[in-house]
Amino acid sequence: MIDNILNALEANNITISTGVPDGWIVPLIKGLSEDKRFDYIAAAREEECYGIASGAAMSGKRTLVLMQNSGFLNSIGAYTTLCQKYQTPFVVLIAHRGGINDSNSYDPNKHRSFEAVTHGMNLFVHPSSWEDLHINIPKAMARSEGAGEPAFITLTEAMPK
Repeated sequence: MIDNILNALEANNITISTGVPDGWIVPLIKGLSEDKRFDYIAAAREEECYGIASGAAMSGKRTLVLMQNSGFLNSIGAYTTLCQKYQTPFVVLIAHRGGINDSNSYDPNKHRSFEAVTHGMNLFVHPSSWEDLHINIPKAMARSEGAGEPAFITLTEAMPK
């Protein structure tokens, strides 16, 4: 499954990625980090991801950002003052923790808050399964570039074994 995603990224010229790890997205981060076709830039905070992705987009590069929903909530200021202001296109893949498929009892507030904030900000958020990421990331990139803003894809469960 990871190979299908990586091949789709390459086929769509998405060569730079950045992120902050979450247990659900670690397999993809590991794949990106180990594959010489991609430059994975590890970030300490989600705000850094926006700076990296926006700079890459401004230089004509296609970028994938990876984070958890709570990381998005922590970084709204950077998102609005950088990404929205300068209309930088890239895709943000979010581990949307706290839903029915998440066994962590401490995550439901993250889920509700993310839903409310992204809806209130009128952001394009598209749910996806792991199996469809190889299709949905390129679609989201095309949507992002057409709209001149980041597009968000949410995963509501860990990668199937």
